[in-house]
Amino acid sequence: MYIGKRLQARPLPMAEFDPKSVVKIAREHLRTISEPRRRQILENLIEHADAESEGDYERLMASCSQKRQSYANYGAEGAVAEWSPQSYEALEQHYRALIDMNLFVLHMEVEKLIVGTDALMLDGIVHQLYPAGLIEPMFGVAVEPEGVYMVSCRTCIIFLFDEDGLGCGEEAYTEGKPGPEQISRVPDDQVPALFKRGQQAT
Repeated sequence: MYIGKRLQARPLPMAEFDPKSVVKIAREHLRTISEPRRRQILENLIEHADAESEGDYERLMASCSQKRQSYANYGAEGAVAEWSPQSYEALEQHYRALIDMNLFVLHMEVEKLIVGTDALMLDGIVHQLYPAGLIEPMFGVAVEPEGVYMVSCRTCIIFLFDEDGLGCGEEAYTEGKPGPEQISRVPDDQVPALFKRGQQAT
């Protein structure tokens, strides 16, 4: 699927923010697919995205292959992040840290969704919520020390799948580190309850 226009990386109004955005779009697209293998892959993505949107570690890991894993992150410099997991055991640590650090609450505006037989591509704008204390260390942008911030960045993710239809890797491509214009503070009264729950648990 392709929405027919190029989305811009700008802050998303919180009234439109929905952690289930990918799940809803993928379910709609699933209705257009009849081939068993492509349906299997898209169904796995739906389960994976739904579990991640709720911070459900057990479901999240159950959607991933224990046979092999290959993750990579590319930015403007083309570098592969050293922390990208390359095994199921490393992936367990990766997702545990993601949930423990409360970095699983995001909305993706999907521009393109392409489903193959061993890979799936999502392209669009990711709007991810971060505690204020992580913004400067991760992105080099100074912000107020309290509060919650939204980071909006174009991201293309290639999901890889094993012979059983389980996720066995992700390769994410971005335009590089977001600048100040892509980082905005979320009004305190508009911070999602899901994110507040994660903050209380950390």
